Amino acid sequence: MSLITPEELNAGKPVECSIIIPVYNGLDYTEKCIDTLLKGVSKTDFEIIVVDNGSTDDTPIYLASYDDKIKTISPGSNLGFSKANNLAAQNASGRYLILLNNDTIPEQGWLDAMVTTANSDGKIGIVGAKLLYPVDRLVQHAGVVFTENLKLMHIYENFPEDHPAVSKRRDFKIVTAACMLIRKDVYCETGGLNEGFVNGFEDVDFCLRVGESGYRVVYEPDATVLHHTEKMAGRHQHEDQNAILLTKLWRHKLTSDINKYLIEDNYKVKQIWGITRLVPRGEKMTERFDKARNAFKEGDNEEALKIYQQLHIEDPQNPIILSYIADIHDRRGDLEKAAATLLKLSRIETSPGVFKRLSQNALKRQQYEQAQKYAREAVNSFSSFDDESSDARAILGDAAFKMGDVDGAGKIYDLILDSEPKHVRALTGRGTVALMQQDYQTALNYFERALKANPHHGRAVLGKGLSFINLSRRKEAADLILESLMIEPDNGWAIATVLPLLSEQKRLKEADQIIKIYLEIYPDDYPMLLARSGINFAMKSYNLSRELLDRVIISHPEYPGVSDLEKELNAVMAPAPEIAEAVIA
Repeated sequence: MSLITPEELNAGKPVECSIIIPVYNGLDYTEKCIDTLLKGVSKTDFEIIVVDNGSTDDTPIYLASYDDKIKTISPGSNLGFSKANNLAAQNASGRYLILLNNDTIPEQGWLDAMVTTANSDGKIGIVGAKLLYPVDRLVQHAGVVFTENLKLMHIYENFPEDHPAVSKRRDFKIVTAACMLIRKDVYCETGGLNEGFVNGFEDVDFCLRVGESGYRVVYEPDATVLHHTEKMAGRHQHEDQNAILLTKLWRHKLTSDINKYLIEDNYKVKQIWGITRLVPRGEKMTERFDKARNAFKEGDNEEALKIYQQLHIEDPQNPIILSYIADIHDRRGDLEKAAATLLKLSRIETSPGVFKRLSQNALKRQQYEQAQKYAREAVNSFSSFDDESSDARAILGDAAFKMGDVDGAGKIYDLILDSEPKHVRALTGRGTVALMQQDYQTALNYFERALKANPHHGRAVLGKGLSFINLSRRKEAADLILESLMIEPDNGWAIATVLPLLSEQKRLKEADQIIKIYLEIYPDDYPMLLARSGINFAMKSYNLSRELLDRVIISHPEYPGVSDLEKELNAVMAPAPEIAEAVIA
């Protein structure tokens, strides 16, 4: 077939596929879904039928803007998923029906892959797609199975998208209707979706009926679709009655089928902390775990990461492996990769501790709204007001402070301190708020309370030093900021603050030493290179000053202060006139 362009759609002729999209509000999702379909290139000709289930947002206006590029059915009320699809099926001209959620983004080649599979065998009644979570592209759907206690389960959920277990075309009893191809004649023969189900389990019942009629239900891994999952309002409103109806219709016919796939893929079910997880069958991984942990403890991040990443490929649902991978990325300063790994971990282990780590990571990345979002999830997940939940609340305060809401941050810290007066992070945060409010004695009191609870808390030591600057205790201030730099040597802001104090106190060797340590961590920080060059010039260490300045000149010759320092160095390092004459002679 020739490639189909959007302009050629809906030309009044029968098409291969009718893509049916029921919508109820959620315009942002609908727009992305339809635009993706129309902009894509496909060998399969198709029409798009949208059933607007009484949307109250701008969905009707948006749908009207497409004119005859799509067909719109507007029943005037919310029919629900089953009735909407059945209505659209009656108006569809395609040989195949594609049921598609509006919160999906199909990827290139998805439709051709599903149709090719359907065409390969006349006994294939349904074809399902590989659905991925959009943020991290982990598997959301690669087939649905019944567990040993007859619970429905998306097998291999949260596995990597290219894992061998989700890359096989094979039959299942059930695939999800978030993206499902059905032969139209099979759809009509089996009576369509059961309208007794309301936004839940319709696809389960339908797949079971199609299978009972002698047709195959096939999962097609080459049909890849991103799925935001369950974004429709009221998605779970009828969950209980749907489950009761499904049990009533199928309880005497259901059998577990999970082990059929697990044995084939060399996995088994294991209960870990009350959660069902899939783990490799017969794999002895203890020795490699120990090797990875030892490498991590010894600071060999590259070796530890290499081993943990291989273990993750074999055991994708193991939260301990992901936790270590996130720690290693954090230790290496790769905060983006740490965040991505923590997001994967949050799908497997929805503990408040994971959300707290996500919020802390977002804070480091200066993503303050994200930090607040994750911190709130952590706070809401904790069962009691304890030290752990207070840590999450303190991150809320830190994020508010960074976003400029100083008073709001102070209120959050005060709330924590009302129940936990020795909470160090809250005390330090409250002291920082007092500094911003120029209440330096109050700030000093908070920092001293924090240091009484933890004498080696870097931020509290630094805060006390900053308080002393403003209380005219500059010698003590310099000593304290230097002490904080022994704890956090990469704090460039603290170095910039203490350098003028050390200069006025003629403590140039100490100033040179702290910048030297900092540059061992960040060797290309040219402002610090220039500062150290200036300090060595003042100490008459001209050769080292020249060496440091030359490193700045190579990359930033126009940086303020470079030319002035270069002139001064040239002046003091130029040969004396009589020496120059002797050389010439």
